[in-house]
Amino acid sequence: MRQQNLESGFKGIMYWRSIALAVLLTCLPISAITAVYLYVGNQHMINQYQQRNEEALVDTARQVDEQFTQLVHYALNMVVKPHFKPSLSDMDFVSNIEETNELFNTLNLVENADPLVDQVYLYIKKQNKIMEPDLGLRTLDQAQDALNFNKLMEGDSDMFWVHDLERPFNKERSSHALVMRLPFNGHTPYGAIVIYIDPSKLHVIRNSENLSFLLDDQGHIIGESGMSRNMPKAMSAILEQLKLPQNAQHTNHLRMKVPVDQDVLLVNTVQFEKMQQNWTYVSGTPQSNIIAPTKPYTHIILICFAFALAASLGASWFASKSMYRPIRKMLNIVGGDQSKQNSRYNELDYIEHEWKQYRFSHDTLQNQWKRSLPSIREAYINQFLSGQASHLTEPEYVVKLQEMELDITHKHFSAMVLQQHTHGEDRAPLTENDQHLLTYAALNVIQELAEDISAYMHPINFFDGSFGVILIVPDSHTADEQMHRMKLLCDQIIRALRDTLRMSATIVLGGPSSTWTDVPHILEQAKRALHYRSFDAGSQLLEADTVLSQKNDWIDYPLELEQDFIHALNLGLQRDALRSLSRFVTSLQAGGGSEWHVHHGLMRLITSVHRSMLQAGLNPYQVYNFSNLQEQMSLLRDPKACVDWFQREIIGPYLEQLTKNFSSSMKSLVENVLEQIEQNGMQDLSLDVMAMEAGVSASQLSKAFKQMTGTNYIDYLTTFRMNRCKELLLTTDLRIHEIAEAAGYQPPYFNRMFKKLEGITPGQYRQQGIGK
Repeated sequence: MRQQNLESGFKGIMYWRSIALAVLLTCLPISAITAVYLYVGNQHMINQYQQRNEEALVDTARQVDEQFTQLVHYALNMVVKPHFKPSLSDMDFVSNIEETNELFNTLNLVENADPLVDQVYLYIKKQNKIMEPDLGLRTLDQAQDALNFNKLMEGDSDMFWVHDLERPFNKERSSHALVMRLPFNGHTPYGAIVIYIDPSKLHVIRNSENLSFLLDDQGHIIGESGMSRNMPKAMSAILEQLKLPQNAQHTNHLRMKVPVDQDVLLVNTVQFEKMQQNWTYVSGTPQSNIIAPTKPYTHIILICFAFALAASLGASWFASKSMYRPIRKMLNIVGGDQSKQNSRYNELDYIEHEWKQYRFSHDTLQNQWKRSLPSIREAYINQFLSGQASHLTEPEYVVKLQEMELDITHKHFSAMVLQQHTHGEDRAPLTENDQHLLTYAALNVIQELAEDISAYMHPINFFDGSFGVILIVPDSHTADEQMHRMKLLCDQIIRALRDTLRMSATIVLGGPSSTWTDVPHILEQAKRALHYRSFDAGSQLLEADTVLSQKNDWIDYPLELEQDFIHALNLGLQRDALRSLSRFVTSLQAGGGSEWHVHHGLMRLITSVHRSMLQAGLNPYQVYNFSNLQEQMSLLRDPKACVDWFQREIIGPYLEQLTKNFSSSMKSLVENVLEQIEQNGMQDLSLDVMAMEAGVSASQLSKAFKQMTGTNYIDYLTTFRMNRCKELLLTTDLRIHEIAEAAGYQPPYFNRMFKKLEGITPGQYRQQGIGK
């Protein structure tokens, strides 16, 4: 599931972060360079334009200043002429037509002398009349007009500027005028010359591409360009900006950017002093008009930027894939999780989490491995000893055991099999628990003693009262010296077990060998040699090679003692059976038999008992547990234990079953028949006659006889007679036909019967007996 998640193409936060970082690193510089280039280029152009515009503005302001200066100078020259004498206040202009005409001519001359002059009015306060070449002599009929002109006589200045003086009889035209009171520099003015200017004649109006206008110190617009009249919102915005405190502090030059609609006005202002007032010349240009010539180049730059951005995005994608590849590889290693498919899935956090989990699992497993290593090593060596890893070679075993922290290079290997004598003639059998405790204690003793020779010990418990030990010692000694050291170690073990645990033991030593693959064979040889220990309760030390190399001839089997035992057992004679059994075991041991010989003889005796039971009509499988019998018999270590065990496990159950199946009267009849056969067996004895004399049927007596003796009457009688005939053949000089007639047989039949039973003729049997 986790691997499928990784292969599904799902990407986490880190993937998108890597893409974002790659895009940022590649696209941001291009975007920044392009934006900076465009912005800086435009700003440079704008700054250059504003600088040039400011220079032009200063020049234009100078020209405007010169216009007004020229106008003032001309007006001053005019007012000092004798035509404008104080007597005009009481003059009758109608009666003095010549003087009146001269005044008109002078005014007309002033109007035409300067293009800036639009109209020139002569105001006579006392008469409330004005004179103008086009209008003539007029009386100010309008009270407001009379009041406005009368206010001109107030104040201390003889020459000043007004912006709201409406023209009488021509109110729609400009109200900006230059006022010069008469007489000039007089104490009591009688009138004034009012020069109305034409704003369209100012130099402000000449540049139609710019928004430009002229302001007095009160913020009144004296003149403006055509664009200014077409952009009232721009005019309002500029005037609001000029009224701001930070802008009002600039007294000479000022640069401003005024947003208007979707454009920006680049505004320059210049102040100059005229007639004791600070006038401001304002000029503004839309920024779009300035950068309009660069638009084709801007389009080219943007197209190049688009191509560069597309290439950068492709490079970013490739770079992000390359940057993400190690993270993806790490995710594939640690594995994914279906639950991580969400927008907050962070690969690095997940890898960190998985790594911590891995480290925790690794440390846990490492600790478990270290704790389990002895058991694993022991299990592996046990598999090797059992032949389950026999396909490996010596170098492969070396590598495997080195992985389990066991170095077997330059080592000698020995096998030791130890059999504890858990019970003897004066000791009761131990329980299984006690047996395990004794084995554990004996292994501890061996381990402590093995440390003295720097040996590694591997124990193998056979769970039959014996265990094996594989000793791995450095090869600093020769094989003979190593064998001598092993014998000394075994002697120490025997003494330690005797002194500490008060137990005797048989130790079989196998090896040493310098090849690890020989160890199973060495151990098996030691286990085989253990069966050839002397059958007594004493401690013994055997060398496997020596024991197995000796010829172990089979000892004479006490067949007659076996028959005596079976006969007594069939008759229910327990004491006679025990005596025969004791003599049987003693005979096996006295003949030089080892433990294996004694056990084998006892197994043969048990087989004879079973055969006798079957012949007697009893089922041995209902009486004995064969698997337990063999296992228990393998633990017998001395004659008394054998007799006791045989009495408890074999004789007792057999006699108990025999007692259940036979009555005492029938048993007496069979014993009487056996006694008759013993005394008169060579004569003609009829089972029918004996049954009639006993008062029972022949079939009942025959069945009881077979159950107690294990054979039928005819076979038993034949065997008895043949045994007597063999005694006569060996102990007398009677001829064969005489012996046959003594047994009640015809000589030819006797010869055939004897050869059938013994495998040889009577004559050959006699010759063999004489030869022995």
